[in-house]
Amino acid sequence: MENQSLVVNDTPFISRIDRSIADNLDAIKKSYGADADIVKDIIIFISRNLKRDLFGFTTFTMADFSKVSGRRRQELASKHSYMNLPGAEAVEHNGYQFISVFDYVLYQMQLRNIIFSKSYKYTDQGKTLDMVGIQVIKQVKITTDKSNDNKKIYQIRLSEDFLDGFINRYYTLEVNGYPKVGKGRGGDGRKSLYLFLYKAMHMNLSQNITKSWFTVDYLCKICDVNFAESKERKRVITKYLDLLIEKGGLRITYEFVKKQGNEFASIRGYWIKVNFAPLDTKQLQESKGEHHFYYKLMSGLKEFFKSVHGNGNYNFGEEETDPFQRWLTNSVADRDSKIDIFMKCYRLAYQKNISQDVAQEMMFQYWPS
Repeated sequence: MENQSLVVNDTPFISRIDRSIADNLDAIKKSYGADADIVKDIIIFISRNLKRDLFGFTTFTMADFSKVSGRRRQELASKHSYMNLPGAEAVEHNGYQFISVFDYVLYQMQLRNIIFSKSYKYTDQGKTLDMVGIQVIKQVKITTDKSNDNKKIYQIRLSEDFLDGFINRYYTLEVNGYPKVGKGRGGDGRKSLYLFLYKAMHMNLSQNITKSWFTVDYLCKICDVNFAESKERKRVITKYLDLLIEKGGLRITYEFVKKQGNEFASIRGYWIKVNFAPLDTKQLQESKGEHHFYYKLMSGLKEFFKSVHGNGNYNFGEEETDPFQRWLTNSVADRDSKIDIFMKCYRLAYQKNISQDVAQEMMFQYWPS
């Protein structure tokens, strides 16, 4: 399958982000330093792609990434600052030198995990599990398309943990507003605030809670607003929230209030009350069918793989640390069984039958070229 240019338009697109990452955005900064904002953009980008690259192999160009992140290609293609350090040597892997900003950051994500400041606990099928960090990218491969002016083609293999987060452990957010709020000075901070408010919206509305209260200082910390005077912090956070609503399409209202125990006076004070369900506003959500489909499909495929190849009798001809994912992305191995599982899960999730030909065509998008 040839790489197809990613289509990004004004039509709302509901994506997902792993909860363990969204709850630990500070860990990205601690793990990757000055590259943290680009790492955050890469996570948003590949999470968006997972709805068409469900099995964990995604192929794209720098132009595709630029559309979703809002970053200029000139910035991404420039030499990484590391290369200007005394004695710095170009990083080389599989015969390719990672010199540009974008290439070097991808390589670092392959090399290093996001390390959480404290153990992250979550529940899966009644079991409480601990995570000390997460690997996002397992493998990076960069080639050039000689038939298209030597354009770089990026092929990324994602980790099993990251895929598991997409299926079982996630918040939803609308991502076409993400690059719009990132334009101009303070853009990376506004992107973090955008992610935080979508996370808070997901958490609240899933519990039928419509409002939350946040201190001005708390929101300022999220988006790196560091003015000493409280008046200036309020001014900037007001500007940011208005931009998220007007440019990013965030469907909320807010007001400054003074919090005194359980009493709230509608005066300009130190707290911000955010309404995630304004009157006559319907929030964008994934359909229940979509949630059930992804979960049932991956569960069904795992169950089949374990029953047929669980004793390790599937030979990949190479050392493989994640045989299930390698089997998933093999378009030949157990092809008919995979299609049957796809058809069954689609019927259960959407209450609709599809033919083998349609199922095969839909699955084809998940198989790497």
